[in-house]
Amino acid sequence: MSKLDSATERFKAALDRLEAGIHRQLLRAQSAARLENELDALKQDRAKLAEELDHMKFEARRLNELNERASETLANAIEGIREVLAAE
Repeated sequence: MSKLDSATERFKAALDRLEAGIHRQLLRAQSAARLENELDALKQDRAKLAEELDHMKFEARRLNELNERASETLANAIEGIREVLAAE
């Protein structure tokens, strides 16, 4: 093999390595972009879930207050009925 053939082979090998490196970089960049998109979607989901949780907590407090008022009203009604029955 001549020096020119040897140099040509080394040059081809270097180009192959360069192409492979560029290809790996491209794959990493695509992977990073996909991960970034997934992260954005997860952040949006988290924000939506946090908003829903806040709404549910508010609703739970409201229902608890209504339950307490209803219990109090029932207790007063029962006491009123007992007083009426006791007076008879």
